[in-house]
Amino acid sequence: MTATLRPKSLWFYVLFLLSLSTAVMSAEPEGERLNMGYSIYSGMTAPVWATKEAGLFEKNGLNVQLVYLRGGTEAAQALITGDIPFAMMGGGAVIASNLAGSGSVILAGIENAILFKLVTSKDIDSAEKLRGKKLGVASLGGSTYLATVRALQHFGMKANDATILSIGSGPNRLAAVQSGSIQGAVFLPPETLIAKKLGLNFLLDLGALGVEFQNAVIAAGKSVVEKRPDTARRFIKAIVEGIHAYRTDKDFGLRVLRKYLKTSDQEILEETYDFYSDKVSPKPYPTVKGMQAVLGDLASRNPKAKDAQTSQLVNLTFLKELDESGYIDRLYKTPR
Repeated sequence: MTATLRPKSLWFYVLFLLSLSTAVMSAEPEGERLNMGYSIYSGMTAPVWATKEAGLFEKNGLNVQLVYLRGGTEAAQALITGDIPFAMMGGGAVIASNLAGSGSVILAGIENAILFKLVTSKDIDSAEKLRGKKLGVASLGGSTYLATVRALQHFGMKANDATILSIGSGPNRLAAVQSGSIQGAVFLPPETLIAKKLGLNFLLDLGALGVEFQNAVIAAGKSVVEKRPDTARRFIKAIVEGIHAYRTDKDFGLRVLRKYLKTSDQEILEETYDFYSDKVSPKPYPTVKGMQAVLGDLASRNPKAKDAQTSQLVNLTFLKELDESGYIDRLYKTPR
């Protein structure tokens, strides 16, 4: 005999399947899936982290996974392959990649000045003692490399007057200075604050020099800008909203820093937030002078940099659309 489902049992079965389907769908955020890389591990990256933590990517129809990349060179390569369509990275790395023909461009400026500090081991208490010593950078050619070269130039030295080694993130470089495997590196908060507590030497505050320099940017690969402009449009809108969330809500900003920097030291968290919260503009345009400064540094190693135009390095369409629509101004007039 074949069993038959009675109406009540049938509806129960249908409702069960619907609830199961809803549970499965809700387990994964909705939206277009994509990866975003970041090659700078410091408080400077907080607006990106804030965008993720506030759910602003999802609000704009994007399911974004953040991926840490070891330096600007690795980030530039990831943009070329398309595995990571967007990245926060050093301006020098994406500009060098663009000059090489990648088509990768800057969508927004996150840090338009060099804010690094050159920190050295306790026995290196003068610039002259840097000669022949080992200095660590995140990657050769990235923002920490260009800042290190700038620091050496300030002291009347060339890049080859020291041995510059690719070491990786700020915490890795700080550990290498402390252990003595390198004698110095450039840092941003929170590493500068930790270095002070460790009694390391501060030879130069590059930020005090007032150098306009395109140090950190939001960049995109050629494919996503040309073939998926609406994705890029929604992405930049989310980033602009994330900058707003970070700048205007300190308690939220501190929670973000606590999670991603993996520290509960309130002094470090407070100083890091206070240092960065007003460094990123609500309208994060890169600067022409900042990009020209990067091209100037690259020109000694790359002849293409001498004749390059800053217009080839950027695509500000999406940021300008938001700005000219009045959206950013309205965002900051709306009380949180």
